[in-house]
Amino acid sequence: MGCLSWPSSVIWGKVMSDRIQQIESYVKRSMETVTAPDLRIAHDFKHVDRVRGWALRIARGEAFQDLELVEAAALLHDIGLTRVEVEQRRQHGPVGADIAAQFLREHRLFDENEIQIIADAIRYHSAPRGGGPLGALLRDADKLDALGAVGLMRAFTSKYARPEYAPDNIKGDTWEMPMAGFEARFAAGEGIGEHIIDQVNFQISFYGELHTETAKQLGRPLVAFMKAYVLQLEAEITGFQQQSV
Repeated sequence: MGCLSWPSSVIWGKVMSDRIQQIESYVKRSMETVTAPDLRIAHDFKHVDRVRGWALRIARGEAFQDLELVEAAALLHDIGLTRVEVEQRRQHGPVGADIAAQFLREHRLFDENEIQIIADAIRYHSAPRGGGPLGALLRDADKLDALGAVGLMRAFTSKYARPEYAPDNIKGDTWEMPMAGFEARFAAGEGIGEHIIDQVNFQISFYGELHTETAKQLGRPLVAFMKAYVLQLEAEITGFQQQSV
């Protein structure tokens, strides 16, 4: 898969419409006001822009007809992070849905039915399901941005304060754990894990939660890259340990 690049004024060879430009400008301004590291790191406008690219790519693969709905939802999907505190982060979907709907209505950028479709997709983009076809597409795009080289970058920056790995268990107890396993950990109050590698393993589990066939195809090499990284990390560190014995 080649290197992806999405210039600021052209997406997939199409010049942005005025309403998409308005939304992009609004999102950029709004997200610049977020200062809390736990809200900003790995969820800045660069993330939003990458999710837009993935969403449009999935939409074309799935023959989704209205690409401006896709683009608007992707641009606004994390707008809720501008209005929540760190401890309320899990509510940024519902909060963002209300903010997005209000903005789109005030500026008359879409009709009411379209606004509801966009808002519902944003409301449920971090939930296991909901939001209709656009919600599933947006959820997949958001998950794809947690995979591959970008996913590794986001894992290490977002969990920068944690130790990288346990020397006696490089891959971690969460290696190849499915999402259901992580959900059981959350329910037990155990969290993702103590190490950055647990965050990597958590993001790898996103692949099993993808909805669309296009996203599954796009995500397959990204997950393979992440798994290869973890195995290479283990091989290198184990090699050093063996040499020191």
